[in-house]
Amino acid sequence: MDKLPIMSVSGIRGKYGETLDETFVSRIASIQTRIAGGGKVITGRDTRPTGEALMKAAARGIRVAGGIPVDIGIVPTPTTCAAVSAFGANSGIIITASHNPLPYNGYKMVHRSGRLFRDEECRAVYDRFFAGDYPTDEELRKHADAPAENTDAVSMHINKILECVDVALIRSKNIKIAVDSINGAAGTIFPQLLDKLSVQWKGVHNKLDGDFVHNPEPRPEHLGDLRKLLTGSSDFWGGFVFDPDADRLATMGEAGQEISEEMTLALALQNILAKDKTDVATNLSTSMLVDDVAGRYGVRVIRTKIGEANVVKGMEDNGCRAGGEGNGGVIYPRISCGRDGLAGLAIILEEMAKTGKKLYQLASQWPVYHIVKDKISCDGIDPAALIGKLSQHFVNENMDLTDGLKIIREDGWVHLRASNTEPIIRCYAEAKSAEIARQLADMMLTAAS
Repeated sequence: MDKLPIMSVSGIRGKYGETLDETFVSRIASIQTRIAGGGKVITGRDTRPTGEALMKAAARGIRVAGGIPVDIGIVPTPTTCAAVSAFGANSGIIITASHNPLPYNGYKMVHRSGRLFRDEECRAVYDRFFAGDYPTDEELRKHADAPAENTDAVSMHINKILECVDVALIRSKNIKIAVDSINGAAGTIFPQLLDKLSVQWKGVHNKLDGDFVHNPEPRPEHLGDLRKLLTGSSDFWGGFVFDPDADRLATMGEAGQEISEEMTLALALQNILAKDKTDVATNLSTSMLVDDVAGRYGVRVIRTKIGEANVVKGMEDNGCRAGGEGNGGVIYPRISCGRDGLAGLAIILEEMAKTGKKLYQLASQWPVYHIVKDKISCDGIDPAALIGKLSQHFVNENMDLTDGLKIIREDGWVHLRASNTEPIIRCYAEAKSAEIARQLADMMLTAAS
């Protein structure tokens, strides 16, 4: 390949056949396995059609480095993370591009503790790759591309979730929900989880064929089929939607009402903090809703750089027993050490059971903030130089330069930063009114042009 995929703290993302292929994955897997010291390496994937070939490539790379590839099949990303620590593996590999559309696929690296690799750990792998410190193609071809073992990780993940919620209470409430897993990896686990909780469900797009029938970002504007299902009956308590690898969860009101994905973390924290008043870590672009929930329970909010691994590090550094990201990513280390859509589902179901409230009723208890999510192409732009220029332009503003540039005002905030997963610069703004949020975003975008 002439071009390489995006390689960041969020892992590797590329278009299959253009910037990502089997040879690349084998090389990266061999480097990761060597750094981990060989041993068992858990491998899991989402439902993308190219995933099977890339899993085989990963197995070949693991074997050439003296490792033992253990295949857990099509599973959510958090299932792979939980499996690495639960099964005593030295490392883990997830073949997924998360919310990126087809033809993207990707590669995430899991630490032996069950969390994703941090920035410096990712860089150690990338540096060796760029130095050419990987086996030759001839050496790779000498090794089989089949796993040494196949094992079930879904049951383990479900059991960990059930240990953290009041199963009897949820079972007693006769809850019925609608589910859209966009034909992604959540479909391997959520039906069994809901069955254990005696939660009835109907769904759309819950095959395991990787046919992403709508934009994989779990946002309200992409969820017309789920909305139609909800509006067709008055029996539902709400709707839940996953992204392709199920590390993110979004919700929809019981009558099809729009609920921002930012509400997922707020609803989960509402339940968690009532039981355990822990400080919370989240990233700089997450909604002010988190501050409202934390304020109700008298705990701190620690803001980190964007990227799940950065939030997890912020949690560990500050002793936070809960955290997450505003993109629908709930992080509850009692279950798994990363964003976990299945954990989020069970935690919110427990909150619904405790309160007797349906999803839109729950969401309506919190303030309504308006978020604008915009982006600009990176073509011909050096993001670091742009941020430097803008920090001088806005020198009189209250700025946070932890990750890109965030301007914070009394009535809202705006954040500009380079994406970890796409060749774009993201611009997010939030305020108490849609007009102010749009003004803040336009202010930043105009200055950046």
